[in-house]
Amino acid sequence: ASCGRKSAPVAPELVRPKAPGALSAASISDGIRLVWQRPLSYTSGHRMNDLGRFLIERSVGEDGEFVGVDQLEMDDRLRFRKERRLEWVDHDATLGELYRYRVTSETLDGDRSKPAGPVSIRHHEPPPAKKPEKTKEKDE
Repeated sequence: ASCGRKSAPVAPELVRPKAPGALSAASISDGIRLVWQRPLSYTSGHRMNDLGRFLIERSVGEDGEFVGVDQLEMDDRLRFRKERRLEWVDHDATLGELYRYRVTSETLDGDRSKPAGPVSIRHHEPPPAKKPEKTKEKDE
């Protein structure tokens, strides 16, 4: 006798999550902000409910090696919300330095997507806030 419901085995590449979408980077006053879209399905097209985390990697310079710098964990509050836009800030970015970033999706079981990116950005001082111009009334 057997227990449980058996289904046909699924190829590993079909249970990998899709890569994060629309990865972009911006230099802000307290570091570099990455923004991306959370994938909703596996590479097979089936809906994904077990997204575990995003792995964030950074390299310094044009051809530096990518190194893991952080993980954005997906708790149930994040995993099931409708909003797909996620962001993370690299507070350790050095002014004037060129960085490349990539982000990988990972399921709770450890299946990883292909990385999104890389995106390149040089950390710079944001432009000063513009003061509203005073309008002068002309006397005629």
